[in-house]
Amino acid sequence: MQTHPFIESVINRVIGIAWTIVAWTIYSWLLFCYGGEGIWMACLDGLVSVGLLAVAGFLYGYIDGTIHTLQIQITLAILVQAISLVGAFELQVLLEQRNATDFIDSVSLRLVFGVLCWIILLQWYRMNRTDEPELKEMSRTETGEEPQEAIPAEKVFLDRVSVKDGSRIHIIHLEELLYLQAGGDYVTLFTPEGQYVKEQTMKYFEMHLPPTLFVRIHRSCIVNTEQILRVELFGKENYQVRLKNGVCLRASHTGYKLLKERLAL
Repeated sequence: MQTHPFIESVINRVIGIAWTIVAWTIYSWLLFCYGGEGIWMACLDGLVSVGLLAVAGFLYGYIDGTIHTLQIQITLAILVQAISLVGAFELQVLLEQRNATDFIDSVSLRLVFGVLCWIILLQWYRMNRTDEPELKEMSRTETGEEPQEAIPAEKVFLDRVSVKDGSRIHIIHLEELLYLQAGGDYVTLFTPEGQYVKEQTMKYFEMHLPPTLFVRIHRSCIVNTEQILRVELFGKENYQVRLKNGVCLRASHTGYKLLKERLAL
């Protein structure tokens, strides 16, 4: 399990607690002004709702960076919002302050605020992941540690790609690799046996895959030239690369020119 950003940094813990208090204050004020609740009920309701969101957000930090499928991320966000709504509704029932109709009238407010908080939290986690390499480099500088000399990328080419999937490690040989597509902070590798997700950049693969075999035909796609059946032109400067398995990939104008050079067309 990866290290939680709130645990490894005192500053992150302070920021997290401060933003939770701010969110609770704002949410309670919204429930008081627009949710039709009394001041004390609004504060208690806000404490329960924001508290559940905070706990869910904290637990998410342990799996942040490991979930790449958009459907799973959306499902998780819906589940978190549902838990927060159920907790607030149970509080209303327990205290017998309002009926179900009154609660339903405030659901839209609760959802908008909850989704906004969740999006902000995910963006913070993402920024924290982006800053990690920079922080590590600063740490080496402060301790006087000599940075390792980078090996020229043009002289290092991969002969296989390893992908970790839970407790299993898949070894993909280059001749099995049909094409690669970018997807945010990761790259999907397509083979005849299936798809594999690798936390790496397209730039890395562009620099480390043999240029005689792989060509970046689009900013989000690298193709194995041995798998190309033909290149098709649709309209003005609209190119498609058809593979032997029937898949069609879009090629940019620059990618098409590079492909012609590599194939000596």
